[in-house]
Amino acid sequence: MAKSANLRQFQEAILLKLKDATAHGAVASSSRLGVMVANKRMLINLADMTELLPMPPLQAVPLTQPWFLGVANIRGNLYNISDLAQLMGLPPTPKSASNRIVLLNSEVTTQAALVVGSLIGLRGVDSMQVKKAAAAGEVLFSKQAFEDTDKNEWFELDIEALMQDKNFIQPTI
Repeated sequence: MAKSANLRQFQEAILLKLKDATAHGAVASSSRLGVMVANKRMLINLADMTELLPMPPLQAVPLTQPWFLGVANIRGNLYNISDLAQLMGLPPTPKSASNRIVLLNSEVTTQAALVVGSLIGLRGVDSMQVKKAAAAGEVLFSKQAFEDTDKNEWFELDIEALMQDKNFIQPTI
């Protein structure tokens, strides 16, 4: 019980820092949001997202791809919710209290959101080493691979490539 309360407090503190930093423009361009997608550590550029929220109730949509989870009402606006893990060809994200949705900020499409397994926190890519270009190609929709000081491998999500993928734009079967 104490572990889940501490995790919830940690996640809420990260959410507050993220909202504060983006609202005041204080986040350096090297800051990324670290999330877990299946067994992969992913980095999302803060400019590519508008908000990070707990998992809302979803309304399923028939005749769509398995990774398209449905639509959700976020403050009166309908968002298309997709499981990032399945989009990347990984096993589906298991449902848990640590799941989050990332509301995407893109000029290509509006009101799209991605489900991630859990929130890790803000990370600075300036303190990480860039890995070979081939490493980034190992993970679908990643544009660059990094290694942190603990030798953990991180992949930066390429939102523009995702938004231009015709399967993502048209998730029907």
